Amino acid sequence: MHGNDDPEWLLPIDPLVDSYAPEQIECEVARRHALYLREAKRLVIAGLVPDERGLEAGIRAETRSYLTAHPWFESSGLEPVAAAVEKATLTALQTIVASARPPARPARPVRRLALQPAATMIGNMIVRKRRTSTGVELAWDGAPSVAEWTLRVSTRPDPRQDYVDGEAVTLPATARSYDIPLDEHPRRIQLYGHARDGRIVRRAVISALTSGNSGAQWKRQSTAS
Repeated sequence: MHGNDDPEWLLPIDPLVDSYAPEQIECEVARRHALYLREAKRLVIAGLVPDERGLEAGIRAETRSYLTAHPWFESSGLEPVAAAVEKATLTALQTIVASARPPARPARPVRRLALQPAATMIGNMIVRKRRTSTGVELAWDGAPSVAEWTLRVSTRPDPRQDYVDGEAVTLPATARSYDIPLDEHPRRIQLYGHARDGRIVRRAVISALTSGNSGAQWKRQSTAS
């Protein structure tokens, strides 16, 4: 009478599809997911940012656990119901995480220039300096009375202690410059010009010279001899 187009009310009844099963699935899966949403809200209220990936993994695991315990859902067509609840829960989780205050960025330390005191020079001669890639080059003028020069570089590795003397270097009377390597440790340079009889006729003592203040003009104090 109706041909092949059977009215809907004549189709076989599937008790899982046509009963309250979908609502029961939604309620049970949502109940399992609610634990993770409550945890995310608790962290946000505490001023923290929830671990979205970790909570998301837990929500998906709860869905799989529920479906594994009810293997007949796949054949009955009810599996998408649980998937829809999971999707809605994940969307709610994203909203909660997005409402969290971003973690306060640590304040960047303000770099202040280390104000190192200028190096000082005491002596009866003029010593010039030029910065190099490793330190400074000291230069001075010759003197007819000088037969040879003696130069000693001392280092003070500990500011609470005195300088540690380095070996003295003998330079010919024609020497006009000398390279001094520098770092953060203060250096003391002693330059003496000796006459033929050994007397010191030219001298310069430069103290507290470091790589940090090598570009600054040093304080010079002349002496009578």
